[in-house]
Amino acid sequence: MSLKKSLVITAALLASFSSAASNVSLAFNNDNIILGYDIEMQEALKLKGDYLQTIDNGYTLDTGLYAFQDAGATFFELGAKAMRMDNDNGDGYALAFGGLAGLRLTEEFSLEAEFHFSPEILAFGDTENYTQWIVRAEYAVMPTAHFFVEYNHTTVEYKKMPDERLSSDILFGLKWVF
Repeated sequence: MSLKKSLVITAALLASFSSAASNVSLAFNNDNIILGYDIEMQEALKLKGDYLQTIDNGYTLDTGLYAFQDAGATFFELGAKAMRMDNDNGDGYALAFGGLAGLRLTEEFSLEAEFHFSPEILAFGDTENYTQWIVRAEYAVMPTAHFFVEYNHTTVEYKKMPDERLSSDILFGLKWVF
């Protein structure tokens, strides 16, 4: 799938999620684009998802369910996500477990770290496992718009090949809060 097609899909997903989402985010650099959504379903339950399109390595699409706790200066999420991967070296599915932890340094500025892992027994198709970790700095430019910079490191191990890095890049993004 080309980057132009990805932008069309991204725009369509942004339009469809904007009416129901708690927030929608878009991050990119020269080689990657990530569209994310976050819907608060109950007081302590979220539905989250991401679409990662890379210019050289295909895409991953994931949706997860997370329990979350916001304790003022700190916040946490813990849960699982199901994903579909279609990359140059194969395609497959995985169920990954992980979460996010964050610290609000001021009312506008926060730091976050996220980690997800899928062991071989929960990876299907051409994949053996999936690992993702993200470090993000976020600044609330206004109550409904947050600017962020993140380092995203995502790898997939295939049955007949070594690990493939889907992304190991710095991305810039904007999150719209509804």
